[in-house]
Amino acid sequence: MLDHTTRDTAALLLVAICAVALLAACDGARPPVLGVASSAIYVDAARMAIEDDAAEGGGQVVDTVLVGEGSNRAAPAIELAERLVATPGLIVVVGHSNSAASLAASQIYNAHEIVQIAPQSSAVIYSSAGPYSFRLVPPDDRQGTFLAGHLGEMLPDGGRIAVLYVNDDYGRGLRSNFLDALDPTRFQVVLQVPHVESGVTDEVIAHDVAAVADARPDGLVWLARGTILHLHLPALREALGNVPVLGGDATGTGRQGPNDDGRWDGVVFADFVDLDATPELRAFSRRYAESFGREATGADALTYDAVRLALAGVRAGARTGPEMRRFLMSLGRERDPVTGITGSISFDSVGDVDRPYVLTAVFPARTP
Repeated sequence: MLDHTTRDTAALLLVAICAVALLAACDGARPPVLGVASSAIYVDAARMAIEDDAAEGGGQVVDTVLVGEGSNRAAPAIELAERLVATPGLIVVVGHSNSAASLAASQIYNAHEIVQIAPQSSAVIYSSAGPYSFRLVPPDDRQGTFLAGHLGEMLPDGGRIAVLYVNDDYGRGLRSNFLDALDPTRFQVVLQVPHVESGVTDEVIAHDVAAVADARPDGLVWLARGTILHLHLPALREALGNVPVLGGDATGTGRQGPNDDGRWDGVVFADFVDLDATPELRAFSRRYAESFGREATGADALTYDAVRLALAGVRAGARTGPEMRRFLMSLGRERDPVTGITGSISFDSVGDVDRPYVLTAVFPARTP
């Protein structure tokens, strides 16, 4: 049984480091360890996956360390990864919660031959992070093409576009891929505004919005996390009216409950999971809402599947990082793919999964 309590007030917030007493293998040996390093909100989905696997499989087969990650920056992610790999018996980590953190931590996991399964990290360069790096979403070069293709559904030919993006690996990469896929004969990019996610004050927002308003765009492309968009939207709406907003997959992190002020009206974004697409996903969404009192997101479903996937590897006999890697690489080859609630899971030679995108409306546009 693991029993850890860790606090680091300088760099990151470990909101939950939980230890779970689990059943050992039938020979009495200590079970392997599964680490979950993700945003605190996604840890609930991981916990649900562990409980479901135990109920369906006749017992629990791993020790677990559940960590609520409080930062998406490189330095805290590396520090957290170093702490995790020091855990005796660790063979696999599900995480981190975004591309910047996953990329930074990947060097630590690969150096220690610990498998990393990133549920929602889409930066293109993650494909070359190392042989122990896997993910459940496709890279952003495919997302850029998807977003550019849907822009024509929102704007007429000749439309003026302002691109706002987070200045990290995720934002810069997706911006580049989107612009490469955009047809310059149909749309004109009139502004590109980078931002960071720390120190987002009213003055910073006012500066960004003033620049956008001066450019007079017909539509906005938001390639950053939805929590920051939520802060910008009131001022953007005041300056530009109900201008269409097309977001990347990270926009889905901004759901803040009721849309009473209408700021999210008509915002659409790329996502990896349609939670209404299948009976399994609808059932997951209902259970999640009943258990935690909030709406599930695609990221929750992907985190759930990533944990179930790791547990499937342990049940198949993986007891070390290399054995877990061989299990994952065998899916769709020597073994059938694993069927998760989000679909069939197998990996190509660099640990990427083949998954289509869907376009999700956070809230439908209101009828005048």
